[in-house]
Amino acid sequence: MAEIVKTQDTRRIFIKTLNELAEHDPTIVVIICDVGFNYLDDPENKFKVLNLGVTEQSSMIIAAGMALSGFKPYVYSMINFVTFRPYEMVRNAVCLHNANVKIIGVKGSEKYKFLGFSHNISPDDEDIKILQHLPNLKLYTPELDEVREAVLESYKLQNPCYIRL
Repeated sequence: MAEIVKTQDTRRIFIKTLNELAEHDPTIVVIICDVGFNYLDDPENKFKVLNLGVTEQSSMIIAAGMALSGFKPYVYSMINFVTFRPYEMVRNAVCLHNANVKIIGVKGSEKYKFLGFSHNISPDDEDIKILQHLPNLKLYTPELDEVREAVLESYKLQNPCYIRL
């Protein structure tokens, strides 16, 4: 039987780093919207995962409420689903309330190209262009070797952050 090899990528580094933080912080919660569970379904993960289904807009509001109640939510999905679809909620619920929500945008791959505009960004910095003007939001666009430091640095901040993986 063939062994499954998990290659090192930005998502795995993010999850490994978050597990290290969650070892000592039970308030870390990862919110997914029906995307990413193949990376987050490991029962060894130290953080809680909430799969709220295809509810990107309300997930941002829920994450903001959780953050304002003392949790440390990370909303994890494809870039389009954490930036474009819920933009108003990111602006109003997360940024304008300065809620300690970490938004994790995952780049689509060639496998998603056939799904068109809803699953892909064009140009490559489209997400950064719409987010850079939001108040209180710190942006990170780390390369593979910078992901760990971006996660650790953003964890220390008490304001919203966007990390593009």
